[in-house]
Amino acid sequence: MTKLRHSALLRLLVALFSFALIASACVSTEDEEADTTAGADTATDDSIADDSTADDTAAEDDSTDDAADEPVELTASWRGVTEDTIYVGASMLDFALLQELGFSPSGWGDQAGIWDALIDDLNDRGGINGRMVDIISEFYSPLDAADAERVCAVLHQDNETFVNLGGFVGPAGSADPCVPGTNNTIMVGGEIGSAEELAQANVAWFHTGPTVEFQTINLFNLLVQTGKADGAKVFTIGGAAAADEERFVIEQLEARDIEVVGSALIEAPDGDTIAQDNEMAVAFERFNASGANTLMVFGTPSAYIRGAGAAGLTGEIAIWTNDSGGLGNLGATIVDKSIADGTLVSTGPTDEEIWNDQAFQDQCVAPVQERMPESDFRNPLEYAPEEDNWFNALRRYCHVLAIFETIATAAGPDLTPETFEAAAYGPAGDDFQIPGIGPASLSPDKRGAQDGVRLSVYDSTSGDGGIVAFTELLDAFE
Repeated sequence: MTKLRHSALLRLLVALFSFALIASACVSTEDEEADTTAGADTATDDSIADDSTADDTAAEDDSTDDAADEPVELTASWRGVTEDTIYVGASMLDFALLQELGFSPSGWGDQAGIWDALIDDLNDRGGINGRMVDIISEFYSPLDAADAERVCAVLHQDNETFVNLGGFVGPAGSADPCVPGTNNTIMVGGEIGSAEELAQANVAWFHTGPTVEFQTINLFNLLVQTGKADGAKVFTIGGAAAADEERFVIEQLEARDIEVVGSALIEAPDGDTIAQDNEMAVAFERFNASGANTLMVFGTPSAYIRGAGAAGLTGEIAIWTNDSGGLGNLGATIVDKSIADGTLVSTGPTDEEIWNDQAFQDQCVAPVQERMPESDFRNPLEYAPEEDNWFNALRRYCHVLAIFETIATAAGPDLTPETFEAAAYGPAGDDFQIPGIGPASLSPDKRGAQDGVRLSVYDSTSGDGGIVAFTELLDAFE
């Protein structure tokens, strides 16, 4: 059952902020001319002139101070932006459904409650340029693109919202263009899967980590820098729906003189495990025949790591993937997650580094704990597989909200898609901080905010199975 959450009903006690345009009296700034008539007392005239100039300068200073203190009139500048409120939509993974279907042993805690607490904290700090933020949240199935399309319609057609926070992940990620494309709604989150997908966006679309293209570029650059690509004979594999991504991956490998010896596209979608496994049995026969020693997985990696395990190749070959989110959440279709051990991916700070960052504790953890005493936030490595991982939800939601708050604040009182995008590509987007992530930047060519990257490796013994640092944070473009 889906649920439409509208936090306005939860915050009736929050005072609405309204701003009136205060008219100020005009102050003359014309200079007085000193009387220089022949025979006049020069010293007296100079004194008068000095006094007049001082008075006029004081008047100018008072006028400037008055203008600076004068409140700006807030108007209904765009769809979802009124004189006193910015309406935002949040899309959330339906972990209750994933648990019911056996795809996840646990959830992410009270996701809607986390969102409400973060928004309440933002409003308690004054909102965005004097406007309060009101959130509407909805759950979607990450396995069902049609359900994600439904949520897109609920959040951005049934309700007037200015931005989507969160987007969609997994197979449901194909619904992402519904937000900035079909509904012309700014999005902070989701997964920009390709240049073609981004081209469907009519308004700004950003997210925390690198885009899929930059995850691929960062990965290959780091593999070359660290010598991990030396002697690699690569076989690429992924879903047929990502054929454009396959071409990009092969082009990037060849551009770095990394040998490509074969490739395979799997038609069966995630969720149809039997059909996938049948196709992959054939694909890995081709892998063995090609002489490959490295498997490059593009897109969600769980099915293809499972296929490599079934073929007896895990632990014998190198595995690379450009999907850090998918590697960190392999799901229940892989019972023995040790088959993914050693898989390399490009990432930013580890979960533990994010947790230990003081800015994350101050700006993300503390505000939610204060408003949700029942919450269970702790070092992510301490969660058992069957325990709800509250950290995952908080990290994801706090990060996208921080990006939105930074850019929307810089956009000023006249908040529109145009002013938001201009602010993102201006000084505010050149260098800002995300709690737990650190330095970040945005540009027309860089839609993922995170700046620092490293090679990381999957380790099934880390917590309930996760990604751990393999190198220090590096510059992938050195």
